[in-house]
Amino acid sequence: MLQKIRDNLQGTIAKVIIAVIAVPFAVFGIEAFFTGGPPKVARVGQENISQQELEQAIELQRRRLLGNAKESIDPTELEASKLRGPVLDSLIERKLLGQVAARSGFRAGEGLIDRIILDDESFRENGKFSQERLQGILASNGLSPSSYRSLLREEVLINQVLGGLATSDFATEEEIREVARITQQSVDVRYIKLPLDIKSPAPEVPPDRVSSYFKTNAAEFKTPESAGFDYVELRIEDLYAAVDEGQVKAAYEARLADYKNATERHAAHIMISSLDDDKAKARLGELRDALLKGADFVALASQNSEDVGSAQSGGDLGYSSGDAFPAEFEQALAGLKPGEVSAPLRTESGWHIVKLLDVRAIEAPTLAELRPEIEAEIKARTAKPVFVERSEQLADLTFNSEGLDEAAKALGTTVQHGPVISRRGGEGLFADARLISAAFGDDVLKSGQNSEVIEIDDTHAVVLRLREHQPERQQELAEVEPQIRAVLGEAIRREQAVARAESLLREVSAGAVMEELARRDSLEWQVALAHRRGASEVPREMSDAVFSISRAPGASGSGTVVLPAGDVVIFQTSNFKEGDLAAIPPDQQGSLRGMLAQSRGAAAAAHYRQQLRASADVQLL
Repeated sequence: MLQKIRDNLQGTIAKVIIAVIAVPFAVFGIEAFFTGGPPKVARVGQENISQQELEQAIELQRRRLLGNAKESIDPTELEASKLRGPVLDSLIERKLLGQVAARSGFRAGEGLIDRIILDDESFRENGKFSQERLQGILASNGLSPSSYRSLLREEVLINQVLGGLATSDFATEEEIREVARITQQSVDVRYIKLPLDIKSPAPEVPPDRVSSYFKTNAAEFKTPESAGFDYVELRIEDLYAAVDEGQVKAAYEARLADYKNATERHAAHIMISSLDDDKAKARLGELRDALLKGADFVALASQNSEDVGSAQSGGDLGYSSGDAFPAEFEQALAGLKPGEVSAPLRTESGWHIVKLLDVRAIEAPTLAELRPEIEAEIKARTAKPVFVERSEQLADLTFNSEGLDEAAKALGTTVQHGPVISRRGGEGLFADARLISAAFGDDVLKSGQNSEVIEIDDTHAVVLRLREHQPERQQELAEVEPQIRAVLGEAIRREQAVARAESLLREVSAGAVMEELARRDSLEWQVALAHRRGASEVPREMSDAVFSISRAPGASGSGTVVLPAGDVVIFQTSNFKEGDLAAIPPDQQGSLRGMLAQSRGAAAAAHYRQQLRASADVQLL
């Protein structure tokens, strides 16, 4: 979602977004009322990272892993102890980059954030912005509207820092020639595929192999520990009251102040970052002189700008409302009239000349567009004190209580019955890491006590009580023998296919013709002439294999490779050729240069992040 920020909002980032783990911005809640403030886990310069912020980030990472998993995932990969280190490193890095953005004077105004949200296709239904859809998507990711706005602002600022670095490097001609030599290599391939035999009866699996597999892998054959819980739940939405129309209009008028006399400027630039300051300034001065004499800006930008992203569009950077580009850039842009070109100026990403293409008034969102968001904010702000008070009551009523009924009755709600879950968690509410941790903690699981108030987020709280518990159990061989026989039967089939392929390969190596072997054994043989790395005409694993053998021009070779589905390929190569940059069409050479420059820029950005962390004042608490 966060990676869909519109390209023209990236300024001198040159439309390159560096991927980062998106983590919720911490919004401290109930815990602060009981402890005087959330515990800290790290100090980054003068800023702290709280335990709650870390837990929210771990939970989002866990959800991301579960969402990306095509098959069941190892539960240990989701444990907080395993996720804590990488997630904390990510939080520290984002804090550091945010501090760099602040020192550099980067900004992201409320109008920009409003427009990003309103323009995001993820939040649209039937082509129109939907506040209900926005809130649903945010809630499913553990975010509130206010924390999402904070995160969007942080993302824009961090991208401004990293984007300038990501577009500041370039590739040498020698590097380009070497990449062309490798990526454009070609070879003729003849091959036979031996399909895994899954139609014939399952091969016989010796009993001793079954028992041996069971003993070796006994840990895989256990029923996981599971438990069911009852719970009382508080949600701030249940406390929402009707909103006065006067409040809505007043809030809207306050928002409109951000748009009063506001304009957007359409900018283009030519950037040079590879030369020292004097040479870069002089070169841009020459280009500006040419422009003042009538040269075409688009052509000069395409030919001379080292900002790869914008050079391809004639230096066009899109519109800025005054806060999309670095301060020096914005200052120069503000001093121009449409069609004028600035004197050379310097930013962190390099030297520039800037052209103002157009100025237009920023159209303020209508009341109808902002009404859902404004009403939601007013409802949440009004309900928050009541929610905090009821959360305190919930904590008092459930402390050392024999059950949840008394608390539910006093708060006007009911005791709900949750599903039976394992330590891996379940769905919905029971996928939350904080809830799972409390549910399987000693107080709830072993002592039979009510949990403490679990703050799912700053608008949602839960208290749990154990209802039933089933400990982990080692399964008997008889229970899992069919499963083991299926696994071993598959393994035997694969072993037989590999043995058959190796036998045929020996015949090929001895001089047999592959086509004749294929006809003899009723197998299909295929040919891929002038096959290049990664081309889709052959399986990727086979493409990797054919280029891993002899590379001498004109040389031949042979080998086998097992495909993911278990099929085995026997291949024979000939007519190997090195790639040649000169053979690549000019437009593709330009694309190759652009990709290499982006790769080098990304490496520069990664190195900057490493150096930033190494030199930073970071304390783990």
